[in-house]
Amino acid sequence: MKNSPRVKVFSLQVRLAKLRLKHQSLKAKIAKELKRPSPCSMMLQGLKRQRLRTKDEIMRCLTQLRRTGLPGFTQQQSA
Repeated sequence: MKNSPRVKVFSLQVRLAKLRLKHQSLKAKIAKELKRPSPCSMMLQGLKRQRLRTKDEIMRCLTQLRRTGLPGFTQQQSA
């Protein structure tokens, strides 16, 4: 049995919320690393790549939610 559109929207909303939390966590880790006297460039590079991948996933989720046509998912929403 296929999931109803509402179930799909709900699961996308949950995924979006988790991705946004992950993005904020990565942002905080990057800021913390930059405050160190000698930041590790390899660590920063890895964290920034993860943050960018997460932002790309956020944008994909938002695109899918916008396609549902439900109110509340406008072009202004982003990471």
